[in-house]
Amino acid sequence: MTQRIMWVLWPSFLVAAGAVGVFFSLFDPQEYWLLGEHFEISRLGAYTIGFFGFWGVGIASSALTVFLSRSPWEVNRCPIEPPARPDGCPKQGACS
Repeated sequence: MTQRIMWVLWPSFLVAAGAVGVFFSLFDPQEYWLLGEHFEISRLGAYTIGFFGFWGVGIASSALTVFLSRSPWEVNRCPIEPPARPDGCPKQGACS
């Protein structure tokens, strides 16, 4: 489980760092307008919010990739041991 968490967090962290660099090279946070009002925020605050926003998008993308890469065995296995399975369970006598 720890390995899968790192498969999600580390690549998304690297992508967020690059995305913040590219995004804020093109857009100045001091010139943001929100609903016709000047958006008052320091550059450091904008960089921080931008980084965590891009990191969140990267986490969602990486998590979806890890979720969809599960093997059929992981998806179809029964988490209950055979003796504890309820009567009528088709996998009651199966190994796992």
